Amino acid sequence: MEYRNKKTGFSFFSECKISGEDWELVETKEKLNKAAQQGTTPVVLVQNISEPVTEPEPTVASEPDPNEPTGNADIDSLSKKDIIQELEAMGIDHNPRDKKQVLYDLMMGK
Repeated sequence: MEYRNKKTGFSFFSECKISGEDWELVETKEKLNKAAQQGTTPVVLVQNISEPVTEPEPTVASEPDPNEPTGNADIDSLSKKDIIQELEAMGIDHNPRDKKQVLYDLMMGK
């Protein structure tokens, strides 16, 4: 039997019965015709499977030119850890692996 996750669109085959609110049994036209000839009704009918779920592309922060002066003394007084804590407090998505200047610019809304 083929099962499909309603939220993610992932499908797989299993001989075991799968349960859960997000899983549905996928019936093909051949199975539906065979069931109709036998006078049985399939458990769940899915005629058109929606398009596969696509993940949004990750955003990449541009890195500043290391030779260009930042012109900002405030960044020198903050640690990278302090900037990350502030971004988290503000609810701003960030990559903790980014350089300090990139995180600072994100925090300042640049």
